[in-house]
Amino acid sequence: MHPTSSVPVRRGRHVAAALVALLLVLAGAAVAVTGTSTTPRADAATAVAAKGRLVGAIRVGGSLYGGTVKVTLFDMNWKVLGSTTARSTYQLSVAPGSYRIQVTDTRPTYDVNRFAPADLTATVRSAQTVQRDASMRKGASITGTVRTNGAIASGARVVAANPYGQSFETIANRQGQFAIAGLPTASYSVFTYDARGQWADASTYLRNRQAGTNANIAINLKRRAGSLVVNIVGGKQQLPANGYVTARNTSTGQWYVAKAKNGNVSFAGVMPGPYELVVPDSGNYLGRTGKVPGGRHVPAGNVLFTAFELTQRGGSVSGTVADARVPTRALKGVQVQLFDKYGTKVGSAWTTPTGRFLIQGPLRTDTGYKVVLSRPDGGWITFGTGGNDTCQYGSYTSNAFSIRVGSTSNLGALPLKAIGHAQNPQCIPQTTSPTATPTTTAPTATPTTSAPTTAPTSSAPTSAPTSAPTTSAPTSQPTATVTVTVTASPTP
Repeated sequence: MHPTSSVPVRRGRHVAAALVALLLVLAGAAVAVTGTSTTPRADAATAVAAKGRLVGAIRVGGSLYGGTVKVTLFDMNWKVLGSTTARSTYQLSVAPGSYRIQVTDTRPTYDVNRFAPADLTATVRSAQTVQRDASMRKGASITGTVRTNGAIASGARVVAANPYGQSFETIANRQGQFAIAGLPTASYSVFTYDARGQWADASTYLRNRQAGTNANIAINLKRRAGSLVVNIVGGKQQLPANGYVTARNTSTGQWYVAKAKNGNVSFAGVMPGPYELVVPDSGNYLGRTGKVPGGRHVPAGNVLFTAFELTQRGGSVSGTVADARVPTRALKGVQVQLFDKYGTKVGSAWTTPTGRFLIQGPLRTDTGYKVVLSRPDGGWITFGTGGNDTCQYGSYTSNAFSIRVGSTSNLGALPLKAIGHAQNPQCIPQTTSPTATPTTTAPTATPTTSAPTTAPTSSAPTSAPTSAPTTSAPTSQPTATVTVTVTASPTP
């Protein structure tokens, strides 16, 4: 038998009955991989720091493992930053920070000799090399046969989830047979989903499965399945939710995952009974977990329609950007990027013609946020038509500050410094009156440097709109923002 398999991914530590595990596995699948590695782009907050290296050996017993493994790099919130395949050793070039590393056997899930994943943590400083070796060992396995009301359940989906946020899944073959191997030592709930969505039943619980052992079970789905359709709202309006939503049966613990589209999500073929929903962030609203309103139950063989409201707005950040030497000179078209205390970009905006910016989104209460100011396309900003009306600016990183949900953190005026006159001869800071004589010590003679006599043009927007970031699943998703270059080392 050769059922389809999926690779396990661990995202977080505090989960209930592995409710979030599958959601995050699916969210992690959105990371684009070309060849054997992904290389997220460098961000302004980390580009100035020298990169470090994460290296390690991959061992089985006392020997190097010559088989292929997948090495996945996460931030401390289990957000995927990059991945690569490797043999025997791995090397990751990373920005300074704290990371989680997961080494996963690439053999299919149904291979009963498959290794369990190995999880590692490391903190890397600027220009530092840190070694973390991975020790692989054969995992536990679960095998069996699936039937629906006594008939063979070809193509049934089987998921084994443990309490530590890990889930492993496979698809039964034409005879309804399945195997899930490479499981870490733990207790497991085995959830089974009829391929046709017509039958359902409670999960099968397997206590304390030890590495290297197998459990063989028979599954028979014998209850008529129901359906659940949810409309996601916030502030009494439809929200543009497009992330993954989880529905958990509070009687059986069984959970289902479906992707919302424009604020609507449907679950077909679910176990009848009471449900709670895990809805991700949407727009400026924070995601939340809550019961289906009114305590209504999904009926057997029928559909329950309901609405679910997100009630808490996220925080926001505002301020203005001005010339550091001439505070009255507002700077338009400056990119303002917001980073959390882990160095992950969580929002961005552009300054308006008056220098103002506003970053909104599902921003949570926390300390250690910073904003980074930069002007793309060489840093040039043009203020008028005169020969001295174009200045070139560098970048600026703010001090750390706090954000609170439901409120705006006003950073006031932030200074962006123009490059010195020797390197930027066409920038002569003006006073509050554009026609006034400059009060700086700029030379009266025409500069003899090789600078162009006409100001360079910039393709940057003259008035860029502000934008709010969107996020994915409840714990975070979507684009990789920590500087990571992932490369696999050759076999020794």
